[in-house]
Amino acid sequence: MDAGAIDWKERGNEYYKQKRYEDALRCYASAVKADPLYADAWHNLGMTCRVLGYADEAVTCFERAKNYRNAGGSGDPAPVRKLPPLSLDIERRQIRQELQDSRKNGPACTVAVRKRKRSRTAFALLVVLFLVSAMVVVAFLPLLTGIPGTGIVPFQVRSGTETRVSAGQPGQVIAKTPAHGPASVLNTGQDPGSIPGPYLAMKTGAVSKSFPYVLRGGQGTVNLTLYQGVANEIAKEDPYSYVGEKDRYQKFIDLPLQDAFLDTLPDAIREKTSNPDDQVRIAVSLVQQIPYDQEILKSGTLKIRYPYQTLLNDKGVCCEKSVLLAYILHKLGYGVALLDFDAEQHTAVGIRVAPEFAYKNTGYAFIETTTPLIITDGNGDYPAFGRIRSVPEVLPVAEGKSFGSVSEEWNDAQEWDRLNSLGPTLGRYDYAAWQGLCRKYGIVPGTGL
Repeated sequence: MDAGAIDWKERGNEYYKQKRYEDALRCYASAVKADPLYADAWHNLGMTCRVLGYADEAVTCFERAKNYRNAGGSGDPAPVRKLPPLSLDIERRQIRQELQDSRKNGPACTVAVRKRKRSRTAFALLVVLFLVSAMVVVAFLPLLTGIPGTGIVPFQVRSGTETRVSAGQPGQVIAKTPAHGPASVLNTGQDPGSIPGPYLAMKTGAVSKSFPYVLRGGQGTVNLTLYQGVANEIAKEDPYSYVGEKDRYQKFIDLPLQDAFLDTLPDAIREKTSNPDDQVRIAVSLVQQIPYDQEILKSGTLKIRYPYQTLLNDKGVCCEKSVLLAYILHKLGYGVALLDFDAEQHTAVGIRVAPEFAYKNTGYAFIETTTPLIITDGNGDYPAFGRIRSVPEVLPVAEGKSFGSVSEEWNDAQEWDRLNSLGPTLGRYDYAAWQGLCRKYGIVPGTGL
């Protein structure tokens, strides 16, 4: 392992923790330049690209990290599958940084940067001229060959059927930037034409699942088709090679294979309502309704499962259900984080809200995922440790919009706490109010915290 590459990666880690993502990207890029087979540096570079909104580059970096790690991270790169090159956007950012440095380091550095820019400009002009020439030839190809349908000018003869082919090549991951947030998400669903070719063979062992939810007292279900073959392939991933605790959870969320088959879930939630905040409420209730996995808890051998596996198994513990909900809220375009309580060994979800509704000045509203509870209610009594007393470590998942109508839940949570403070016997009015909140949020007395 190249010592210089390790040093660049460590410096990048420090910048990443300080949220100085531009500096972190420059350091990680230098690390992979010094050692092109440095898998951890490729992964960290992908994480930084994802934060900065470089979706395509992030996917490529994650793929490189996975393949180089499987190849041993050093030595002969021959067995590693070829991957598409990174965009020049990263190099452009480095050039901009060098320009800034040149103001401090004198004219010699400035001259070098200018020479590099001129060479790149000349190359870009050559590429543009070539593309224009090619387009002219293609446009007038029918006039030259006399064959209809060979150009882009209207000389085509349209038949009764039309054949469409996939834009991607076998083994290529095609990614898009979602409408909300910069993170990478594959534009795929259950339509075979939209799933990358290598993934199609995994669609074996189809299982139909129906997930219930409660929205303001009304009950509904979200139906999904999941595949055991996909879950088996996901189980081969190694999410425990990570830089710090933040990245360990992140790798359960940023998995292209998982996105290819799970992006139908947020789409199915959107079909239930056009109100974005109500989509959040459906997602929260859906995850809360998934049974808690008591068997895994008792075994003491927990290995966190990916969101796809949690849905297929239809059960999970607090960290698994929280990662699942964070994944869905992220795909719905909201700012989301994981709230990790080390003292209580518990994990919950935070959704971005206005400061007056935030949990312990974190900037996020508290969401319990183990059982149906009201968003913002962090005062539950847990069988294992009572009430949460510690301040959580905030593990950001993605930037996004704020949950603007959270005041509804905030007011209901205040009323819920008031009613529970009155003891086991309630008056007629208070009892009716208590029952109303139970129905509204799907709370089942005696089975919660």
